[in-house]
Amino acid sequence: MNNAFQKIALGLIVLGIGFYFYSDSGSITPLIPSFLGATIYALVLLSEKFPNQHKHFAHANLFLFAMGCIATREHVFPILNYIFKGIQLENELKTIENFTAFVLCLAAIILGVKSFVDARKK
Repeated sequence: MNNAFQKIALGLIVLGIGFYFYSDSGSITPLIPSFLGATIYALVLLSEKFPNQHKHFAHANLFLFAMGCIATREHVFPILNYIFKGIQLENELKTIENFTAFVLCLAAIILGVKSFVDARKK
């Protein structure tokens, strides 16, 4: 699970940095996914350093991913409306970045829950 969390955290970091430079607004708001990704990446590194505390770090990571989903959920329906109904997006960059962060966080939650279920079966 650490490998998946590490890759998703790197994806969030790249997402935030990429949108920060692409938006050219000077605001640090597009970097929020990067901060989330960096925090998750740090927890993954800590879980590798302290393997006996691995479960605690995994739960903390899933909590952060859940907070990421909650924070970005408001941009899911505008994207779906754009895709299926052709309704224009108000702020394209912000909506696309937040939707992408939502998908990454949701994928991490699904992988984490699957890992927990598989661990219980053993």
